[in-house]
Amino acid sequence: MKKVILFLASICCFLLGGTPVLAAENDDAKNYISEFVQEISKDEDYAIWTESTPIFGYELYGADLENIVGDLYYMNSNGENVGYVIINREGNTILEFSVGTPAYDNMSETLKTDEAKRVYVNAMPAVLNGTIYSELNMSGETLKSFDAFTGAELMYDPHEQGGNCIVGAISNLMWHWSINGYSNLANGMTFEGVEAEIDRLINSHGGYANDNIPATIKDYVKSKDNSYSVTVTNKWNPSFTNVKSEVGSRPCLLGFAAGSPYSDKEGHMTVCVGTREVNGVQYCKVMDGWSTSISEKKWGSYNDFMSKVKLSK
Repeated sequence: MKKVILFLASICCFLLGGTPVLAAENDDAKNYISEFVQEISKDEDYAIWTESTPIFGYELYGADLENIVGDLYYMNSNGENVGYVIINREGNTILEFSVGTPAYDNMSETLKTDEAKRVYVNAMPAVLNGTIYSELNMSGETLKSFDAFTGAELMYDPHEQGGNCIVGAISNLMWHWSINGYSNLANGMTFEGVEAEIDRLINSHGGYANDNIPATIKDYVKSKDNSYSVTVTNKWNPSFTNVKSEVGSRPCLLGFAAGSPYSDKEGHMTVCVGTREVNGVQYCKVMDGWSTSISEKKWGSYNDFMSKVKLSK
């Protein structure tokens, strides 16, 4: 990992501004996979591949983030993906295969962006999305995230809210980015000072309502450093996959409606920084404004809102 991070700073600008490599199928690779499938499908665990064909998915970058080391092919049977194969770039060695879903696909919404790179290092998945490098587990959950310029692991410093939960959540999000590459967002300020300014802004836009979050964040960011760019997108009734995909690259605001673990009668706003699944139960890792630690809450139908906030320089 150290080698990857040390190399990131030297090539990040190239990746963000360079010409994207065009995806292309490799006939030799497809033929090799087809021969491999003829043999492996004799195993009852892979019998579903008997009538399947390989369809090119995407390219995978190596540790240097410049060279493509492999290609992922979906195994398709009757129009349905029934697994995948990762083959080396030369098209003569199978690196990985499974009847499951590729880890990268669990971040599919985030990875639609042009700057995203799928990485395959030491037989494990990772992604470079903008300036954030994230190591994934095989389920697509983020294990660790690093700043691509400094190599520093992203830090979290949750604060307890002083008043309204939407104000507290936005403030925790701005505070997070202030210690992870966007220092001007809270330069010389206390957390209470950030809250006071967010509170003033959201009330200038109509008060404590989810619909006022985008304008509040945009005004705050621009007031601190006009060179920072920010996009804010509210989404009602997100799926767990929506949230999991987003936090693989960056934190988001996550709402808990009444009836959640926080309250039977009132909603609560948090900052989601990660997800996990244990024995089929889904959880969200949140800065909830009630604790100075990351809390984990069970996902449910009460998770009725998310706000995606993307910062760039």
